[in-house]
Amino acid sequence: MPIARPVRNLPAAIRIEANRKQVVMAFRIGACEQSAWENSRSFDGPGYRKLERGARGAGATPLSFLDKAVELRPGIITPVLEHDGLEVLAFVLHVEHDVIRELSVCLNEAEHRRVEGLRLERDRRRFVVSRGQLRQVLASRLDIAPSEIELEYGRLGKPHLSRRMPVRDLRFSVSRSGEVAVIALSIRQEVGVDIEAILPVPEADEIAAFCLSTSEYESYAALDPEDRLEGFLQRWTRLEAVSKALGCGLGQPMSWDEKDWAVRSFVPQPGYVGSVVVRK
Repeated sequence: MPIARPVRNLPAAIRIEANRKQVVMAFRIGACEQSAWENSRSFDGPGYRKLERGARGAGATPLSFLDKAVELRPGIITPVLEHDGLEVLAFVLHVEHDVIRELSVCLNEAEHRRVEGLRLERDRRRFVVSRGQLRQVLASRLDIAPSEIELEYGRLGKPHLSRRMPVRDLRFSVSRSGEVAVIALSIRQEVGVDIEAILPVPEADEIAAFCLSTSEYESYAALDPEDRLEGFLQRWTRLEAVSKALGCGLGQPMSWDEKDWAVRSFVPQPGYVGSVVVRK
């Protein structure tokens, strides 16, 4: 997928030179700067756009998914998409302390060290819950204890099951945004997933012009102003999902052919949008 033409005269708030990695970092920094604002609001407050039905315009419609997004309940993993061996599960990261303690037991020594290295309690909680739930889900598929799950990592940090695991062709991808996380599972085929909270992105037009292909940018630019935020996040999550499936990261050179991938859009919870891709 070719990168669109470089954008000149980007706003000073982004503080980027014309390269892809800095654009990605700008988006991530912007998301971090909004975290305090995000945590002060409820998921149905005025800062969030409610997206009740399946996301539009970012890929084929899945054959089986929740037509109307449901409110996730703490401690409950909820299927939000199932299609031809692909499954996406969603859960919230804000849970009771006893659940956090239970999930923490599943983590290995390296994961505990990673938790200790996180400065904010919120970030420690989110990591423990997301990694603990991942271990629980994988363990249920492999019929072993969550603490027995062994993960290995690619050159750029993409996790996958160790070659010593009983089922090595189970592929997975994880994404979290705000207080929601998702796990995508696929048998044999590479999979990538990404979700984003529907929060304001002041530099969306500039980032879209730099990161999207020409055709994708033209379709984005043609949207009505009130649909731009949703349209940007749909396309951004799609790019993130592909980069995760390839294991290269959005800040790295990325070459892919849309014909090789099945793309699905989904709504993990009102106020969020997500994309999942699986190699055909």
